[in-house]
This record gives sequence, C-alpha cells and structure tokens, in this order.
Amino acid sequence: MLRFIALCPLVLIGLLSLVARGNEDQPPTDDLLTVGAEAPPLAVEHWISNGNGKFKPVTKFEPGKIYVVEFWATWCGPCIQSMPHLAQLQKEYADKGVQIISISDEDLETVQEFLKRETPQAEAAEESGVAVADGQQVAKTFGELTSVYCLTTDPDGSSQRDYMEAAAQNGIPTAFIVGKDGKIEWIGHPMELDGPLAQVVAGTWDREAFAAELRKQQEAEKAMQDVFKLLQKQDFDGALKKLDELIAKNDSLQLKVLKLQILLASEKTDQAVAHLESLYKDLESSPETINMIAWNLYQMAEAGQSPGEKVLASIEQELRRAIDKLTGEEKASALDTLAHLLHAAGKLDEAIAVEKQALQFAGDRDRDFITEFLKELESEKQGQ
Repeated sequence: MLRFIALCPLVLIGLLSLVARGNEDQPPTDDLLTVGAEAPPLAVEHWISNGNGKFKPVTKFEPGKIYVVEFWATWCGPCIQSMPHLAQLQKEYADKGVQIISISDEDLETVQEFLKRETPQAEAAEESGVAVADGQQVAKTFGELTSVYCLTTDPDGSSQRDYMEAAAQNGIPTAFIVGKDGKIEWIGHPMELDGPLAQVVAGTWDREAFAAELRKQQEAEKAMQDVFKLLQKQDFDGALKKLDELIAKNDSLQLKVLKLQILLASEKTDQAVAHLESLYKDLESSPETINMIAWNLYQMAEAGQSPGEKVLASIEQELRRAIDKLTGEEKASALDTLAHLLHAAGKLDEAIAVEKQALQFAGDRDRDFITEFLKELESEKQGQ
C-alpha cells in the first residue's frame, strides 16, 4: 500500500536506525568534496570486469576522458535495479570517451557469488520465451549484465572514504561524474545520470549552477548529521533545537516529520500533539499524507511503543476529516487505517463497520489486504 513508503515510519526503532547512520567522522562543511573539486585518485583493489577488454584499471583520471564512479553493494536493491541502466549507458557512450566504474566495499567472494545470480530479465525471458529485448540478447546473470562496464570491489573502504564520506553522501547507489579536466561535474543517483552525462559529453553542462544547488543540499545533509550526533548522545533537546533551526531555513515536510519522531521518542507528548496540529495545517490539501502519518503512528503502537492516547486521539480525529476529502483507492486505504486504529483502541464493532466501508472503495491494489483484515476482525467478533 502506498502509505508504507512515502514517509519514514514513526517508530522509535526507525528513528534509531536513522541515528545509527550518523557518521562521527563527517567532514566539516568547508571541506566537503563537491562539484568543481578535483576527483580523488582511485586505489581499487579488485577489478572484476573491464568492459569485455575495452577498459583498463584506473588510478589517475586521464585528461580528455569522462568517468562515472558509482558506489553499490550486493545487498542494495536500488543498486541492483540501476545495473541495466548503467550497462546501457556504457554501451551508448563507450565510443565517446566515457568509462563507468562501479565500486563495492564488500569482499571479493561476496561480489563474485552475487554475479552468478540470474537476472530478473533472464527469468522473465524464460517465462515468456523471448530472449531478445531492444534487439539485444538478455543477460542471463548479473556477471554477464555488468561485464560491459567496470565492476569492482574495494574491501578496505578507501574509495568509499575518499568519495562517499568526503562528499557527505550517506546512501547508495550514488554516482559521481568526473569530467575531462579531472574535476567532479555531478553527484547523484545513477538513474538520474542521463541528462547530466549527455551534457558533460556535449560540453554544455553548467557545472557552476549545479555546484551551487548541490552545495545547499550538502550543507543541509551536514546539518542533519549534527542532529544525528546529538540523538546518539540522547540529547533530544539539543537535537530539537538544531532541527528547528533547519526547519526555519528549509520548510521541509520530512524535517517536520523527523521532529515528530524525536518528540515521540523523547516522550514529549503535549509538544508532539501541538506539532501534529501544526502539521495538519500544512497538509490541508494533502489528505493522503495524513493517512500515511496515521498509519505509521498505528505501527508505532503495534510495536509496543505507543505514542500515547492524546496523540492517537488527535490523529484519529484528523484522519476522519481527511477521509471526507478522499475518493477511490486512497479513501479505501485511509478507511482501512482508521479501522486499524479503532481496533487497537478496542472499538471492535466500529472497526468492522469502517473496514466494510473500506472494502467498498478498494481497488486491486488493496482489496486482498482489506479483505483479510476484515476476516480477522469478524473472526474476533465471533469468538467473543
């Protein structure tokens, strides 16, 4: 259901996982590796593939050539999903002086074992009996798929430190474009490479404009790391103060949701309710988001970390108002959330009635989920 993925779960465990990603060795803002800086040399330990003999291992970047340095891992779903795209880009730009280098920090055996796995494209080809897509043979394994570019692993983590940590990049996959002058042109998700890479190759890329934009993002990321460090020390008041400073500069919903997480984690119930009410004003035209927040608060209660009766009563009341603004599948999803909240509050009869309403609006996306919960509720009613 869509409500699962739009916002960070409002669960203390989820908050602590965010805190754990804070890096004590994060560089000062002025020392961040950013667009326009000299790209650090590479000292990659294992070069597993080389474009089927087309490329050589790289230490220093050759003037006049363009490189994409991308960071990935075998456990990272989005990294794996990016592989066909990287392979296609390498094929497209191989004769235009572009070399893609993908770096994991895992051990060689882990990566080699992963490369033996069958690709989803190959599985689909077997089911359909069509082994050719876009005029090309479908790659059977990830090793075959990634053989067209340079797949590597650097277990000592030096490349990770020189690029990811130095640039305050905390999530993979992340790609860096290194331009013809050896300077970083762009940093971002590899699925967003197409436009910037095409412009860098054509010589039309506006490095300075992108650098200014990225700098703001990196400074915000660095400030968030300061928040996480305070959370690691259980300094909730300090973290909230720092977060309020960020929100004043960047009116971000995600930051406001994080503030709610911290207020709940530090058991500041009255402040959490007040903050929720301010969020409602921001979300008057976004009832779907109210549903997502309500669902995450329900999950928090189910995980044994109840946000408190005041918070649950507040979100239930606001969710009812949000439901009136919704239609179709979104209305079904919100009604289902309300039914879960009512059930958790011990209001079984009302939960059943609301879930029956949800089923009336349900589409293919949610019907099975709603039907199953309704059966559970009715079974519980029969057992009373």
